[in-house]
Amino acid sequence: MVQVRGKGLAAGQLEQVTAGWVERLAGLPSLVVVDDCTDVALAARADGVHLGADDLPLEVARALAPSLLLGASTHDREELLAAQAAGADYAGLGAFHATGTKPGTRLLDPGRAGLRDPVPGLAIAVLAIGGLDVSRVAEAMRVPAVTGIAVSAAVQEAGDPDGAIERLREALNEAWTAREEGR
Repeated sequence: MVQVRGKGLAAGQLEQVTAGWVERLAGLPSLVVVDDCTDVALAARADGVHLGADDLPLEVARALAPSLLLGASTHDREELLAAQAAGADYAGLGAFHATGTKPGTRLLDPGRAGLRDPVPGLAIAVLAIGGLDVSRVAEAMRVPAVTGIAVSAAVQEAGDPDGAIERLREALNEAWTAREEGR
């Protein structure tokens, strides 16, 4: 999944960038999701939109765009369940660590009892977000609700992005194996 973010772009510019990603990735096993802007996701024919607390409410986005994949930003168990109830298909849970893409964001304490326990009734995918790199994948995947990770700088700032993606994939596979074996 590729999330297109354009915090400083006008809607028309963001639509052009997003449409470019949609075109480039057409036919590949990938999804294009737009950050914050349901209208842009629809106009660019993206697969989905990721919404935060200050964006269009999930229920409204679902009513306007029933076919879009909807993601929600969350910070705790209650927000995960609320996002699911509101129609989210997946949630980003974080921030696990400080990140340059969202300076000043509230950090989670992944060791907190509430995050270390399973979330009964939670059925949507949950991606750990915020400052993740290869060395932090295992920690994030120890949170029972987490089913995957989302990264930005770990790939964008890598000297070898392909290699970075492969190392992240390996770390994720190792974390999944450890989880399945109860380690």
